[in-house]
Amino acid sequence: MADSISRRGFFRSFRTMAAGAAGASVAAGLGVPEAEAKTPGALPIDSKPLSNGAGPYVHPDKVLLWERTRREMRESLASGQLKAAILPTGSVEQHNEHMAMVADVAISTLISQQVALALYPHVIVAPPSPCGFAPYHMARKGSVTLKKTTFLAYVYDVLESLKAHGIKTLLVLNGHGGNHSPLKGAEKGWREDLGVNLECDSYFAGIPREFIQEVTDSPQLTSHAGEFETSIYLAAFPQRVRKIGMQQYDDAKLNYESGFSDLVKPFLTRDTRTTPERLVDENKRDRRRQEESALASAEKGEKLISKATETFANRLRRMIAATEAGKTWPLPESEK
Repeated sequence: MADSISRRGFFRSFRTMAAGAAGASVAAGLGVPEAEAKTPGALPIDSKPLSNGAGPYVHPDKVLLWERTRREMRESLASGQLKAAILPTGSVEQHNEHMAMVADVAISTLISQQVALALYPHVIVAPPSPCGFAPYHMARKGSVTLKKTTFLAYVYDVLESLKAHGIKTLLVLNGHGGNHSPLKGAEKGWREDLGVNLECDSYFAGIPREFIQEVTDSPQLTSHAGEFETSIYLAAFPQRVRKIGMQQYDDAKLNYESGFSDLVKPFLTRDTRTTPERLVDENKRDRRRQEESALASAEKGEKLISKATETFANRLRRMIAATEAGKTWPLPESEK
């Protein structure tokens, strides 16, 4: 990995400097000392005192659009320094018994911020879409879903706003599996309609399978709320992880195959993977994910975050170069 990408010391600094009192029931069993647990800030777009790990310290607020003033944005655009924007997308949904529900959008926003810091001052992070398309999680209390049309309309409207201000290189960086296909399906049409260099991708797709295999121990590489996601949470958001033992899990007597109300059923039919008739072995899958989360560690998460940041910093750098050269994205195979 490139030295310019933030490393372990950067995340240790983050945990040390984050404000707030120690939270109860954090993941001591998953490798997080009680002293490191912090009360989370406003969700999901809270900024942390993070450094980009290369060159002079850059306060993270400088790459967050919603923390900028109109004058700062105007001057960045007028000077030609600001060349691209990242729009994080995710979901607020269940992540088993141990992870706060903001995981998908918190992670995509964090990685977007790290990419922007690596390319500072050329990239801004747009306000994320906190909710996404997640009807199949509605059998778990607290999950929130949008219709595909609602989700895509939000993303398009933000992209259109950014283009209107003169930003011609746009990356939608997604953190939720259910959003991936709708975004990729809309990508080509959005490029043509907006007339910009645009790409939609998911942060986890930017981490090579072989790399995940080297870093993690679970056979299910990116299983929902398993070792992969829990490791990233432990590295970046330890205050959002709870200590849950398997005995405690079993004592809850969870039933996600039929233990939901009639009001939930219409949501499940919005996605063919999780109709009530297809929720077979769902309880086993849920329990397996809880077991696999015990394999997670902050050290693994740091490596995964760094690799995703490296991948998308390099990709966005190439996208900006293409725009500057008057070329359309994606580049033809002969120029990649």
